[in-house]
Amino acid sequence: QKIHKHCCLKPGIPVEPMLAKPTKSVLEVLKRLNGLRFTCEYKYDGERAQVHMLSNGETKVFSRSLLNTSEKYPEVPLYVQESCKITGVTSFVLDTEVVAFDRDKGQFVPFQILSTRKKTEDSAESAKVQVIVQAFDLMYLNGESLLDRTLAERRDLMKKNFLPTEGKFQYATSLDHEEDGDTAVLEEFLDTSVKNQCEGLMVKTLDVNAAYEPSRRSLNWLKLKKDY
Repeated sequence: QKIHKHCCLKPGIPVEPMLAKPTKSVLEVLKRLNGLRFTCEYKYDGERAQVHMLSNGETKVFSRSLLNTSEKYPEVPLYVQESCKITGVTSFVLDTEVVAFDRDKGQFVPFQILSTRKKTEDSAESAKVQVIVQAFDLMYLNGESLLDRTLAERRDLMKKNFLPTEGKFQYATSLDHEEDGDTAVLEEFLDTSVKNQCEGLMVKTLDVNAAYEPSRRSLNWLKLKKDY
């Protein structure tokens, strides 16, 4: 029990992100979520980014493999800080996807384009590839770890404390649903996500078994792609 007192989440030290289990069909998803309340989020074709702000205001970005990518995405800390300026946030760890974005058309751009970004960029203005931050989970806020809270609670706190900014910072597009055997809702939302240049859906339980478990490929997070 004592390990939790000594090994706790701290801004500035990245943790392995929680991962989703691939599923083959909408039916398989519904079978696993038997009767539970869940959310479906667009699965963006970008790069996972864990954004940390320390209590001294220093903000860092880490990749899925825990590499510091702050120099590759110098605008990401600025976009996130801007989103929580008026809410008075003092420290956080936010789970996001950084996606290439065409501001003029207001459209996402495929990962192949994002992957052409240099390892070091001076600023958003000089970078050839523009990006947007799509936030979907909040793991730590104002000195407190939220890992044991449910996804519904973490998401509420995220939406209260981080406000969308056109073309810079948005929440992952999502649809909440209670499993009732109806596949049409999920099928339609999956189609819409693909039309919006996304890879498919992430399906997550909201209240039951809905803690954030770093590095775990959980059955409570399911990945549903059009090509599965």
